[in-house]
Amino acid sequence: MIKGLDHVVLFCKDTEKSKEWYTIAGFEYSHGYEGMHWFHLGSGLVMLHPAEETNAGITEVHAAVEDVNKLFQLVTENGLTPIDHQNGNKTLAAPVTRPWGDIQFELDDPDGHRWAFTQRGE
Repeated sequence: MIKGLDHVVLFCKDTEKSKEWYTIAGFEYSHGYEGMHWFHLGSGLVMLHPAEETNAGITEVHAAVEDVNKLFQLVTENGLTPIDHQNGNKTLAAPVTRPWGDIQFELDDPDGHRWAFTQRGE
């Protein structure tokens, strides 16, 4: 059901400055969208995401999934509560499609680590 790592999200105070650093450090640029930047990291990606001062330093791991709807059903049937971090930690009734095309939902583990389960848009 879970295929592997899709991407790790690094919340940054200044994504343009961070983009420059990752480029100089040898990471290969993949793509960007509204201040967010993705870099290749093996078969996965590292995403630089704009953050407020209080959110800088938070990390979120995105797992690649083949069928996000099937996994969503499984986790809800097992008592977990999918949320949407981008919309105020709103509880989800179904996975959401992001403006860049990915379909996903998120879970917090017992220690508050963020996990997003992502099916890449076509």
